[in-house]
Amino acid sequence: MASATCATLPFQARIRKPAYFDAMRRHGCHSFAVYNRTYIAMGFHDPVTEYWDLLNGVVMWPVAGERQVEITGPDAASFVQLLTPRNLNEFAVGQCKYLLITSDDGGIVNDPVCLRLAKDHFWLSAADSDLQLYAKGVNAMAGLSVQIRDPDVSVIQIQGPKSADFMAEQLGADLRTLKYYWCREYEIAQAPVIVSRTGWSSEWGYEIYLRDRSLGDTLFEHLVAVGEPWGLRLGAVSQIRRIEGGMLSYGADMGLETNPFEIGLGRLVDVNQPADFLGKAALTELAARAPQRRLTGGAVPVKPLTGFIDPWPLHYAGEAVSRLTSLAYSPRLGFNAGLAIVPAELAVSGVQMVLATPEGPRDCYTHALPFIENRTARS
Repeated sequence: MASATCATLPFQARIRKPAYFDAMRRHGCHSFAVYNRTYIAMGFHDPVTEYWDLLNGVVMWPVAGERQVEITGPDAASFVQLLTPRNLNEFAVGQCKYLLITSDDGGIVNDPVCLRLAKDHFWLSAADSDLQLYAKGVNAMAGLSVQIRDPDVSVIQIQGPKSADFMAEQLGADLRTLKYYWCREYEIAQAPVIVSRTGWSSEWGYEIYLRDRSLGDTLFEHLVAVGEPWGLRLGAVSQIRRIEGGMLSYGADMGLETNPFEIGLGRLVDVNQPADFLGKAALTELAARAPQRRLTGGAVPVKPLTGFIDPWPLHYAGEAVSRLTSLAYSPRLGFNAGLAIVPAELAVSGVQMVLATPEGPRDCYTHALPFIENRTARS
C-alpha cells in the first residue's frame, strides 16, 4: 500500500484573515483550518502538549473563526427571540446566554453564545455555519426593524487555571467580579475589547473580543509579552479536553438533523413561553414524547487511534446503529474518548458496541458524560 502524502491548503484571498493573522504565523502556528469562512489556528505545538498546557497553566487561543452576527435596531430583542427556543424574557444587558438556533422542523441551525451589549444590541458568537445568511433570510420574511451584519470582531480565548489571575493583572481587581456568562467593556493595550467569562475548554477562562482589527497585531504581541512571566502558552482549542467535558461541536456532533432533546439540551427549549420562535410547533411535539435517540460517550480502550477525519460507524448486534462523531485519546483517562447519538435504549453506560476504524473493528463501550467534570459549565 502506497504511503499517503501530506496535503496542504494554500492561503487564499477570498478566505478572511483574522486581525492577528500575521502574528499567529510569526509565533509558530503550524496549521490552519477554515471556520466561518475565516482562517483559524489549528496548532502551535502538538495536541497533547497543548492539552497539558491548558490543564496546568494559562493558554491563549486565537479563535478568530468565531465570528459575530450583530443584531441591532428597535426589534432586535424580538428578532433574537424569534431565532431561539430559549426563553429570553430575563436577559440583562451585559449578560451572555448559550442558545440553540432552530429551524422550522426543530433541527439545530447553530449553537451560539449570545452577548447582550445594550438594550437593542446583540452579538451571536457563531459556530461554523452561515448563521448571518440564515438570520437575513428569516428577517426577509419576518420584516422586523433590525440590522444584521458582521462587525468584524476577532476573538482570543484565555483559558486555564491561571487565567483569572492573569486577566486580573491586566484589567484590575474588577475583573474578578465578572460572573460566569457575563461580559464587560475594557481596554487592553489601548485596544477596545469586550471580555466575557466564557470559553470552549471545560476549564476556567475568558474570551476577548477585539473591536478594532487595526490593533490586532498590537493586542496579540502585548498579551504574549505580559504573559511571559505567567508561562502563557499559545495553542488551539483542545479537542481532547472538550470531548472529556462532553462539549458538543456544531457540524460534528449536532446539526440540522439533530433536535435539542436527544442531545440533552432540552433545558434550552421553552415551548410554553408566550413568544413565538422558529420550530415551536415541531419542538412542542418533540417535547411531548421521549427521544428515540440520546447522546452518549464512547470509550475505546486501545492505543491512540489515528486517522479520524470522518465519523466512524458503530455497530451493535451486527447492525450499524450510529456513528462516532468526535474522538480523541485522553492521556488522563488512558483510552480513546468519543461522542455519539445512539438509539435511546443503548444510551446507558457499559453497552458494548463495535467501532469500525480504518485499522479494523475495535470494541467501544458507552460511557456517561462528561468523562471528566467541567470546571465551569455552560449557562
